[in-house]
Amino acid sequence: MFSPRPRYRFYGTPHTYVTAARHFLASRMPSGGETDHVAMLEERVAGMVGVRHGLCVPQARFGIYLALKHLVKPGQTVVMSPYTIYDVVNMVIAAGARPVFADIERETCNIDPAEIERLVDERTGAVMVTHLHGLACDMDRIAAICSARGVPILEDAAQAFGARVGGRMVGGIGRVGVYSFGRAKNVNCFYGGMLVTDDGDLRARIAGELADLPLEDGARLAKRIAHCLVGDVMTFPPVFSPLTFRIFRLGALNDVKSVNRIVQTESEPVFRDTVPEHYRRRMTALQARVVYDQLFSVDQQTEIRVAYARRYHEGLAGERGIMLPPLREDGSHIYLQFPVQVEDRWDFVRHMMRHGRDVAIQHMGSAAELDIFADYRSDCPEARATADSCVLLPTYTRYGMAEVEANVRVVRDYLRSR
Repeated sequence: MFSPRPRYRFYGTPHTYVTAARHFLASRMPSGGETDHVAMLEERVAGMVGVRHGLCVPQARFGIYLALKHLVKPGQTVVMSPYTIYDVVNMVIAAGARPVFADIERETCNIDPAEIERLVDERTGAVMVTHLHGLACDMDRIAAICSARGVPILEDAAQAFGARVGGRMVGGIGRVGVYSFGRAKNVNCFYGGMLVTDDGDLRARIAGELADLPLEDGARLAKRIAHCLVGDVMTFPPVFSPLTFRIFRLGALNDVKSVNRIVQTESEPVFRDTVPEHYRRRMTALQARVVYDQLFSVDQQTEIRVAYARRYHEGLAGERGIMLPPLREDGSHIYLQFPVQVEDRWDFVRHMMRHGRDVAIQHMGSAAELDIFADYRSDCPEARATADSCVLLPTYTRYGMAEVEANVRVVRDYLRSR
């Protein structure tokens, strides 16, 4: 008899919802007090990162759009990883630039510096690096390449808030960095984000554009909070084991598309060359306060995640038929998830589900392969192979070492039976 734990929790702390409720009950959202709370958050994050400026944005992808719009000239190219969510590519295009896909390194899932060096040319307006799954890219090498070519770096640090390279937080190494505070991130506030930079002129231009936008719609934000609350209830262990997991297990074992689609966030990519109107919003006081309260526990949470990663490595290193991410204990990996790569990942997931282990297919594909980006297609075999084989093992802080141990045993049994 098994009692599985969920692969992640959306938010998971009653304090998050209490904070939200207080703002609603005090009629402080969507108006009243926003400037103070938002400004406090911007100053605090900028100080943590070690840069002069922070700017709150409603979503990380909109922050990427704003950064590129004010960083890159129309028609210039942006060298970027194809292994990212499709809407990030849309934001590049909406900003007036052309994406140029640079292949990735299989082990890290991050952009390959050698490919950046090969692809940067006179048309390049920026290089965008994505610190995927919480792992910092090879910023020393990438920064050297871009500095020699006079090309600015945009860091997509949506999944890597708190990761450091040589003591510097990712996001603060390039010209501009963008963080996500969306659901399932290590710091979250119902889909918010942050842009950080030392460039005062860039900050002023982006801030001027943000100033003209309305606050996030109260009704829309309330729906998002309700959605996340439902997710937390469904992943609460007493509910998850007898109900939610059984539904997911049914979908995985019997290929029930209506069930599997629930977690396949990238299953229906849509091309956009303009920014949707509902993206054009400003973060509210509620969201800023929720993020601010979480900043003081970021490093402590990372320590827990790294401990889980260490155990996954100890238990699975040397096993045939699986590729592990690198073990980094120097602060350069926060292990938002623990991605492994296996040849037949659906067979692997079904095995895990049959044995009471809840794991997730990494549903991001290679954007270089998507039909909606046919005009920008390029051959990226490493990204293609990774997109076909990647599975995420849980690392959220309240998951528990006993659950990690159980995952190791079941994964090892699967590998040794093949």
